[in-house]
Amino acid sequence: MKTKNMTMKKIAAIAALALALVPVALAGLAGYSFTPIAFLDNPAPGGGNFTFDFEPSAINNRGEVGFTADVTTGGEGVFVGLRGQLTQIMRSGQPAPGGSVFGPTEFGRLGVNEGGDIAIPFSLEPLDFSSLALNAGIFRFSHSTQTLNRVAGPGTPVPGGEHLAGVFFNTAINNRGDIVFSGIVTGGDIDPTSPPGEIGLGVGLFLADKRGTISSVVRPGDPAPAGRTFDMAMNGSINNGGDVAFGGHVAGDECIDIGFSNCAESVYLKDAATGIIHSIAHQGDPAPGGGVFRLAFGAVVNSRGDVVFIGDLTPSPATGDALAVFFFSQGTTIAVARPGDAMPGGGTFVRAGFFDATYDLNQRGDVSFAATLDTDVNADGIADNGLYVFSKGSVQLVARTGTVIPGVGTIAYLGLGLPGGVMNERGQVFFWAILSDGRTVLLLATP
Repeated sequence: MKTKNMTMKKIAAIAALALALVPVALAGLAGYSFTPIAFLDNPAPGGGNFTFDFEPSAINNRGEVGFTADVTTGGEGVFVGLRGQLTQIMRSGQPAPGGSVFGPTEFGRLGVNEGGDIAIPFSLEPLDFSSLALNAGIFRFSHSTQTLNRVAGPGTPVPGGEHLAGVFFNTAINNRGDIVFSGIVTGGDIDPTSPPGEIGLGVGLFLADKRGTISSVVRPGDPAPAGRTFDMAMNGSINNGGDVAFGGHVAGDECIDIGFSNCAESVYLKDAATGIIHSIAHQGDPAPGGGVFRLAFGAVVNSRGDVVFIGDLTPSPATGDALAVFFFSQGTTIAVARPGDAMPGGGTFVRAGFFDATYDLNQRGDVSFAATLDTDVNADGIADNGLYVFSKGSVQLVARTGTVIPGVGTIAYLGLGLPGGVMNERGQVFFWAILSDGRTVLLLATP
C-alpha cells in the first residue's frame, strides 16, 4: 500500500542512512549469485540519472524485470531490464496516451506477464492531492508492438452506467493479457456519511481484457460472503485462469483508516469459473499460530489458487506493529513467518513489509518475503533486515544486512520499506539494497 507521503520520508531516510552506514564484513551466501541491474546516480534510459530510490515490483520467467525509479529530470519513470539492457517505458512529463501528461508518480505495483506486456498505474496532470488518485490511469505496454496504450482513467465508462474518476494503487496482468485494477467510481459510495468513500466516490475492482473491454470484478454494493455487502474492493492479483485475489471491506465492519477515504482490507478470492467469492482472512478472524487478524492485505494469487498475503496481528487499536506472512492453499492457511520466529542467517523476525512487492508467490507455491530483524550487525543504529524464500516447508535466506556480494559490496540495508522481493518460477528474486559504502543498487538474485 503505497502512499504519497512516502516520497519525503524516503528521501530523508536515505540521507540519514548515508551518514550512518559503516563497513561490515560477513561471509557471502552459498546458493545465490547476484547480478546488478542498475545503480542510483547512473544514467537512466531517456535522460537524467536514477535518484532517491528504486521500486522493483515485477519479474517474469525470462528474467525480465520491471521497476520504477525517481529520475533527476523530475518525477518517476518506469523501466524494464533484460539481459543487461535497460529500456524506458514511460516517465513523468511525457504526453500520455489518450490525452493529458504523465504526472509525478507511478501508483504502486506494476504487472509484467511472460510475454513482456506490462500493466502500469500512473498519475496524470494535474495531480489532485485531495483525493490522490482522482486523476490517474492504467496503461498497457505491448511487447509485440512496443506501444503504450491507455486502458482506463478519468471518464472511462464501467458496467453499471457509471464512469471512473481515476484509479487506485496496484495492478496485475496475466498471460492472457487480462489486467485487474482498482477504479474510483463516480456514485459508487454506498454510504456517503462514512468511509470508505466519504467524498461520494467508491473504490471497486475491474478487469480489462486484451481487447480493452472492461468488466466488473467486485464493486461497492456487491454481495460478500456470509450475507454481507462489500463497500470497497481494491489491490487485486489475477492468475492465468482469471481467478482474482483482492482486498475488500464489508459494510458494518470497523473502518481502520489507511487514508485517502479507504478502510483497511480483508483478503478474498474470487473463483473465475463459478464467480464465488471466498473469504481467506477477515479482520477479527483467528490467525494461524495465535492472535487475530487486525487486518489482512496485499493478496497475491498463483494459477494453482494459492494465495500469499500479509496479516497484521497487532492488538487493537494499534496497527502495523506485528506484520506476519501467511500462505493459503487448498482451503488451509499457514503462517510462513511471524514475529518471534528465528530466521536463517541470524536474528529473529520482527515484522514483514507493509508495502506492495515486498513479498511474492510463484506458480510452484514458493513465497519470497522481506523482514525486519531484531539484530544490528553493523552497529549503525538501524535494525537489520533480510530477504527470504519459503519453499517446501522451510525458509531459506537470500540476502540480509551484512551479506557480501562479490564485486559489488556489502549490504547495509535492504531498501527503505520498499526493498522489493518479487520472484519468478526459476526462483530468481528481484530487490534493491543500500551498500556499506553508501551506494544503492538494484539486484537480481539467482539460485
